Amino acid sequence: PKPVYAQPGQPDVDLPVSPSDAPVPSAAHDDSILRPSMKLVKFKKGESVGLRLAGGNDVGIFDNKKVVVVVSSVVDCRFHNNTALKLPTHFIPLIHMATKTFNKVNNVDFANIIREEAVLFLLDLPKGEEVTILAQKKKDVYRRIVESDVGDSFYIRTHFEYEKESPYGLSFNKGEVFRVVDTLYNGKLGSWLAIRIGKNHQEVERGIIPNKNRAEQLSSVQYTLPKTAGATGAGLLEVQGPEELKRNLRKSREDLSAQPVQTKFPAYERVVLREAGFLRPVVVFGPIADVAREKISREEPDLFELAKSEPRDAGTDQRSSGIIRLHTIKQIIDRWYPIVVFLNPDSKQGVKNMRTRLCSESRKSARKLYERALKLRKNNHHLFTSE
Repeated sequence: PKPVYAQPGQPDVDLPVSPSDAPVPSAAHDDSILRPSMKLVKFKKGESVGLRLAGGNDVGIFDNKKVVVVVSSVVDCRFHNNTALKLPTHFIPLIHMATKTFNKVNNVDFANIIREEAVLFLLDLPKGEEVTILAQKKKDVYRRIVESDVGDSFYIRTHFEYEKESPYGLSFNKGEVFRVVDTLYNGKLGSWLAIRIGKNHQEVERGIIPNKNRAEQLSSVQYTLPKTAGATGAGLLEVQGPEELKRNLRKSREDLSAQPVQTKFPAYERVVLREAGFLRPVVVFGPIADVAREKISREEPDLFELAKSEPRDAGTDQRSSGIIRLHTIKQIIDRWYPIVVFLNPDSKQGVKNMRTRLCSESRKSARKLYERALKLRKNNHHLFTSE
C-alpha cells in the first residue's frame, strides 16, 4: 500500500511524538512526585516573560536564552527532592533551563505544542501573573536542536489559493500538501517555513508560507463569493411544455454538478502521512468513466465492485443508467479517503471515437461529456489523486 493523506473533514491528528521518558504526573504541579530529571520554576511575569523558545512539536519546547533573566518578584525554584531555593534578588538563573523541555506551563500541556502556539500562550499571560514551568532534562534532544535546527514537524493541506509575496515565498493552489518545519520563522510571528510535498511524497521545495492566522484571513476573502449574476427577473415567467421542461431540468442538473463545491474548510488542515492498511474506495470521473467502471468491475471482480445504483423513477427503463443514493455515498465516505481518478479527454472528437469503439449503443452526447469534463477539471482538479 502507498502512503496517503488524511481525508478532508477528518479531525486534526497531531503527528506522533515518541518521548524518551515516561509521561509526566497528571496532578497539577505535584511537587512531591517530581522525578530527578524534573525542575519546577515559579516567577511572576514582568513586562515580558524573558524566554526565547526553541524546538517545537516534534522535539519539545526549550528555552534558548542563555542569560540571567530579570523578573519582577521573588522566585521559587523547586527540585525533585522538594528543596526550595528562594531568590530575593529578583534574578532567576534560567541558564540551566536550556537543556530542559517544558512539559507544562501553568498546567497547560506543552508536550506536542508547536513553537508559535507556545509563544502566543506566553505573550497572552497578563503582567503580574505567576508563571509556573514544569521542565524535564533532555540534553540529547537539545543538542539535536542546536546542531540540526529541528523543531516543528507536521503536515498540512491547503484549502485556498495563494500567490507568494517575496522571492523566498511559496505559491500554492487548493489541495497541496506541505510539511511545516518552523512556525516562528526568523523568530517572528506571521510566517511558517514549509516544504512542498510532491506527487511521490517527496519533499521538493522549501519556502515561506503565511501562518495559520494570516491564512485564515486570506481564505475568508476567497470564500466571500459575489452573488450569482444573470438570475431570472421577477415576473418573467415562461410556460414550458413537458419535453422542454425535462430538457431544461436535465441541463440545470448537469450544470450544478459541474460547479465547484464551496464547503468551508479551514485554510490549513492538519493531516498525517501514513500507510493505508485497508482497501480504499476508487472514484472515476471523465467522459468514459462509466465504461471504465464497468470494465474494471467485470475484469477484476475480486478487487472491485460497483456502487449500488437504483432506477431514477418507478417504471423507468431498467436499461437506463440509475442513480446512486445519498446513503450509499455516505457508506463509501465512511470507508475513508478515496482514490480519485480523472480520465482526461484530449478532444471532443477523441471522446466520440472512443465511446463509439467501447460502447456504441450509448446515446450520451460526446460534446456534453467533453464540456462537463473540462468544467470538472477546472473547478475540482485539486481533488484528483491522478489524471
